[in-house]
Amino acid sequence: MTSGLIVNPYSGRRNRRGLALAERLERSPGVSIAILERFSELPGILAGFARQGVDTVFISSGDGTVHAVQSELAERNPFAILPRLAILPHGTTNMTAADLGLRAAGLARQAALISDPGVFGHADTLKLRATVKVANAADGRVRHGMFLGTGAIWRGVRFCQDRIHATGLKGDWATGVTLVAGLARAVLGRAGPGKDRLDRPYRMRIDADGETLADSLQVVFFATTLDRLILGTRPFWGGGTKPLRATAIAHPRPSLLWTARILYGGEERNLPPQCLSFAARSIAVTVNCSFVMDGEILDPRETEPLRIETGPEFTYLCSS
Repeated sequence: MTSGLIVNPYSGRRNRRGLALAERLERSPGVSIAILERFSELPGILAGFARQGVDTVFISSGDGTVHAVQSELAERNPFAILPRLAILPHGTTNMTAADLGLRAAGLARQAALISDPGVFGHADTLKLRATVKVANAADGRVRHGMFLGTGAIWRGVRFCQDRIHATGLKGDWATGVTLVAGLARAVLGRAGPGKDRLDRPYRMRIDADGETLADSLQVVFFATTLDRLILGTRPFWGGGTKPLRATAIAHPRPSLLWTARILYGGEERNLPPQCLSFAARSIAVTVNCSFVMDGEILDPRETEPLRIETGPEFTYLCSS
C-alpha cells in the first residue's frame, strides 16, 4: 500500500492535528503529503498521487473536504483503479468520519497506520459505501457527499455556523447546542411562514424512483448513505433495501415527545403518520429553499426539482 495524505490546514479553523501529523510523516517512505491551501489545487494533488502509485488516500479534514475529494474522484478520477479512502476527523464537522472514519486515537497511532502498509490486511477493516450524488445544483457543479438535507436542516446549519461555531464549539458539541436551541424554539411558539424558526414548514414534493411519496408541507427532508449520523442518531427505518436512506417529517410536526424515537431505534418503529422514511436509488425534491450537503449550504435550480442520485461506491478504511 502506498499512502497519500491530504491535510486541509483550515479545517476546524486551524487544523493543528493534521499539520502535526504531516510533520511526523514528512520523511516516511511510501507516504506522499499534500497541504490543501485552496480547493482549486485538489485536481493536481490527486493527479500527482496517481502518478506516484498511491492506492490509499488519507484525508485530514472535516466533512466539506471529504466531499470535495469524493466529488473530484467520482467525476474526474485520474487513477487507474479508484483509491481507498481513510478519513481522519480533524474538522469542524465530522459526521462522515463518525461512521466511516479511521478510528485511531492519537497522532502517533494515526501516523503508524498511514506509514505501515501491512496494517490493513483484513477485510473487517474495510467498508463499502456509495455516495449521495447531487446532479443539478444551481451552480452547475455535480457533487458527491454522504448527507443532504433541506427544510429545517439548512436553517439549523446556518444557525450553527453563524452562532455556535463563533463561540468556539464544534463537532458533536455544536450539533447538540443547535438541536437544543431548535427544540427550545419549537416549544416556545407555533411555526409560521415569516418566522426565523428551525421547524417552519416548506412546500415539498418528494419523488423516489419515479413514485410520488409526498406533495405537502414538510418540516424537514434528508437523504444519506451513512449508517449513523451525528450524535449517533439513526433517523431512518423501514429497511435499507436500496443505497439512499431518506426521511421526511411533515407539518404539523409530531409532538416533541416523539423526538427520541425518531432519532434513535431500529428498522421497526411505530411513529406518527407525519414521519416518512424510505430507501431509494434516485430522489427528486421540489422545494423553494436552500439545501445542505455535508455542511455546505447550496441552492437548487429554480426551474426543476433537485435531483439526488446514487453515486459510485468507495472503499473506506475504518481500522481502530
